[in-house]
Amino acid sequence: MATDRRRSLAAGTLVLALAAAGVALAGCDTIFPKRSEGEKLWRQRCSQCHGIAGDGNTPQYMGNYAADLTDDSWQHGSDPGSWAVTIREGVFGNMPANPDLSRQQVAALVDYLRQLRGEKPRSTGG
Repeated sequence: MATDRRRSLAAGTLVLALAAAGVALAGCDTIFPKRSEGEKLWRQRCSQCHGIAGDGNTPQYMGNYAADLTDDSWQHGSDPGSWAVTIREGVFGNMPANPDLSRQQVAALVDYLRQLRGEKPRSTGG
């Protein structure tokens, strides 16, 4: 009988814990804001070399001015159209190509890069 009570108590505790976790995650956007598609792609594909902030401040590329995308010194075009081409085609020997990204994903990355640079993303009318 005591064993049944303990199991019932443990099950009830588990249900309450799961319910509390569900409530906490439901409000997760206030603690952990939703990331844009561009930011998610940036973190997955670009930040290892260019850094979370786009400044090239990573152990592998620190001091490599080409990894800093927040300045105005660009080797492969400083306009958003050139960025899209570079994202898609890569830079031989320096940056992998991303031919698997859709046009919308490339545009999302370009918009996020503009945001990192303090510019208005195209999607907001800038």
